[in-house]
Amino acid sequence: MKKYILILAFTIYSIAAFAKAPNLHVERMFDGSYNTNQSVSINISKNLDRYFRGCTVTNNKSILDKVSKLFEKDLPRATRSQDLISNGSKFRSMVILNNGEEIYIGLSYDENNGCYLFINGPQNAFK
Repeated sequence: MKKYILILAFTIYSIAAFAKAPNLHVERMFDGSYNTNQSVSINISKNLDRYFRGCTVTNNKSILDKVSKLFEKDLPRATRSQDLISNGSKFRSMVILNNGEEIYIGLSYDENNGCYLFINGPQNAFK
């Protein structure tokens, strides 16, 4: 019996060791370096099972370009992605798997050198 308990404990610890943070490039927008920038607003919310982060960039071409590059760097890891272009507006999204959970990332652009980036997923996907 002790043998089975030991095997079960080892299995649980092994699974926990494999769980890792997603280390997404787009997460750099939420590292605090833009907290005082007037053209960037950040929204972060958590509840028991969901984690949401949003970043709005207003009229700032250089930050818009940085967000687009960060999104592109994460794109190869996506299990699904799509680009929607309609009436001059553009929306991009992708889904990345981490710890067996789906993380949704979306990026929409506006005409005035601005964008809205969001990252949404279960808490377990970010541990």
